[in-house]
Amino acid sequence: MPSRRQETALTTTSQEPWALAIREQYGQLPAFAARFTPKVQKYCAQNMVKAVENNLPSFGRIVSTYGEEGVAAIVATHITDAILRMGEDRDVDPYDVQFIASAICESDRFKTLRFTTVLGFFHLLKCGEFDIYGKVTPRKVLEAARKYAIDAQAKENRIAYEKDCREAEAERERSRANAISWEEFAKSHGIPDGDFASYMIRKGKEEAARRQFWRDLADRFIPSGL
Repeated sequence: MPSRRQETALTTTSQEPWALAIREQYGQLPAFAARFTPKVQKYCAQNMVKAVENNLPSFGRIVSTYGEEGVAAIVATHITDAILRMGEDRDVDPYDVQFIASAICESDRFKTLRFTTVLGFFHLLKCGEFDIYGKVTPRKVLEAARKYAIDAQAKENRIAYEKDCREAEAERERSRANAISWEEFAKSHGIPDGDFASYMIRKGKEEAARRQFWRDLADRFIPSGL
């Protein structure tokens, strides 16, 4: 269940058109929190490509849409879930959890990542991808998050670049498909067998004949010496 803090955080949310569109798609904060529980972490971690190609909202826009406190409360549930499943000392300090959650929401390093990419971090954290041993401290988690964010941003950028390349190539293919072929151009301009050289020679002769016609006409009707 979303906390009272989550429910009241809407007072600091953005009213930009994109924020309204996000709330239209995902619902208000309680619905959003219910949708993105720790159960989705694995799916998020495994589907970064799909998230980028489908242009899911960035973490920064999610924070602006639902408010920093509201999103921090959601992130805190993911942190708590991760700590309970890792490390030798599984005591959860609420202050540490809130400190980590707030630091992630405030950091510029995470703002351009997809929101689902950030959630995927906690799945990898539980899987031991970051070699955190002993007591889980804010410093250890945030250092792991920093390293993950750098790597994830590079991956997201590469996915977006490859998508742009595919779209550009598809556009070139459409342009080629819509372009008139030389054979069609030759036929429409009366060029026999697509012989461009003969076509240019003929056009040259036609132009020369046209100029000669006007010279002859001038010689007949314009008195010499004028």
